[in-house]
Amino acid sequence: MHFTSFLALLAAPVIVTATLDPASSNTKGYKPDSLNCSAAKVSTAIQAAECSHNTRTSSTQTFAVFETDHQYDSYNGAPYGTCSAYTCTAPTSSELEADSDYWIFYWSDEGESSGYGTTCIKDPNTGECGCENSDGTFVAGSSSCT
Repeated sequence: MHFTSFLALLAAPVIVTATLDPASSNTKGYKPDSLNCSAAKVSTAIQAAECSHNTRTSSTQTFAVFETDHQYDSYNGAPYGTCSAYTCTAPTSSELEADSDYWIFYWSDEGESSGYGTTCIKDPNTGECGCENSDGTFVAGSSSCT
């Protein structure tokens, strides 16, 4: 994918509902070795920060698994990848396996580190911090998106 196509894809309105609700803990460098449910929502080519800062499901989201897609490593806001959001019981630490391409975000205290773990959501064109409204519109310099 060409850079301009990638930017057009990121700038285009996305039909993904997301609500500003940051994760409360995270575990970097691990992935679930098995899950007790399927993802409620899968979003591709998004920043890890978007995965950690927003819930993506209409039911109560319990955790999200982010898998890095290295084709986007040189873009503002990297890492980019696939965010799979879940509403079932989150995996325990004994149900995880090491993998440096993964990051798990929890909307509970089950992660090994407190907080959402990432930097801010960044404008893919300028790298400026901001947030994204639920309609996919990026608002540079803001932290109060809806």
